[in-house]
Amino acid sequence: MSGTITPLQLGLYTLAWPIFIEQLLRLLMNYVSVFMLGHYSDEAVAATGVASQILTLSVIFYGFLTVGVQIVIAQLLGAKKKHLVKKVITNGLVVAFIIGIAMSAIFILLGDTFLRLLGLSEQLVTVGSPFIKIIGGSSVIIAIYSSLLPILRTHGYVRQAMIVPITVGVINVIFNYLFLYGPLSDLNSGVTGVGIATSFANIVGMVITVWMIKKYIGYRFRWQKLKHCSKKMLGSILRYGLPSAGENLSYAGSQLVVTAIIAYLGTEALTTKVYASSISQFVAMFAIAIGQASQIIIGRATGAGELDRAYRQGIRSWKIGLAIACLISIVIYLFAQPIMQLFTPNHTIIAMTKQLFLLAILLEMGRATNIIVISSLNSTGDVRFPFICGIIVMWIVSLPFSYMLGISFGLGLVGVWLAYIIDEGIRAMLMYRRWRSRVWTTKALF
Repeated sequence: MSGTITPLQLGLYTLAWPIFIEQLLRLLMNYVSVFMLGHYSDEAVAATGVASQILTLSVIFYGFLTVGVQIVIAQLLGAKKKHLVKKVITNGLVVAFIIGIAMSAIFILLGDTFLRLLGLSEQLVTVGSPFIKIIGGSSVIIAIYSSLLPILRTHGYVRQAMIVPITVGVINVIFNYLFLYGPLSDLNSGVTGVGIATSFANIVGMVITVWMIKKYIGYRFRWQKLKHCSKKMLGSILRYGLPSAGENLSYAGSQLVVTAIIAYLGTEALTTKVYASSISQFVAMFAIAIGQASQIIIGRATGAGELDRAYRQGIRSWKIGLAIACLISIVIYLFAQPIMQLFTPNHTIIAMTKQLFLLAILLEMGRATNIIVISSLNSTGDVRFPFICGIIVMWIVSLPFSYMLGISFGLGLVGVWLAYIIDEGIRAMLMYRRWRSRVWTTKALF
């Protein structure tokens, strides 16, 4: 592993900007896809938007291994125990493959059932069915790709890692165009073509990632490495990974229930939710970049025993992320009309989305706090607290308020967004207090 960058010697900006550019270009590619589908049909946007939410659950499901591997590797590098890193990678990779195969089978067999459970009409189920089956059926590819890529970042190879999702996004957009409007449009494949394009792009991403892992980290999977699989090593990964990914799984699951609630409001409301959520990802992107960069620095600092440095970095990252989230949310609200006109000519959807962008100023401040502080807590090994708080607040507070304000009080999407604000706000206060308490200093592996 010669030539590995040492994040402890780098600033937050040095690590964050490649991650930010990666997130930005990935998001832009997603916007282009939504834009293409929006001009193809609003029904395609609604169906694929819901299907994508379901597919996100699969990524989170095997993501517990990714999170656990990241935390253990970061602390191993900080503790200067590099000889154990490749064993950790092998353990995580084998289990990710097994889970990926299982998820592929589930989506192929039950894809339509999942869409119906979320309240989609039979027309939308017909539109979204091939999308969820094709992409979900290739879950094993996504599992390998998603599990390996964060390992590059943990080693400090953030610029190299940036290349992979950019390449995937470009390929996806090109083939989306070919299937929807280009030479392949004669096949009338529509959403099916979009699913094929996405799966092909993910295969390319997996191949590039495997090559980079070999080149920069010196890891190549061989069958002989299976002897490195051990209950002790896997136990360490699961100890950190399960609660951390459980918080993400809980969030994604609650969002699916909220989506089912919104489905009762009609196709326009559902489509508006997809558009508004897509735009909100732009704000979250800044927090994600800062959170991932902080996770690298704090994880290694914790492994090296530099706990005061880890604490200061967590506070600094939070302040920067909060300021950026507030500023960007205000700008998006002020330019809501021209932004939404790029996606849809539907005036009702544009008007509803503008209301949500105003509420998003408060919402994104809470979300940024949660993303950054939870990333910091996870990197130290303090993973159970965010998980427990997520379960309680999301399912006992957020969901009842979403139904009560959105359906019972007749506020529609505005009521749902108010429930989001309550959810993110409560958890943000709890996460901030947890970091300030320094309880996390007792959770490190080494």
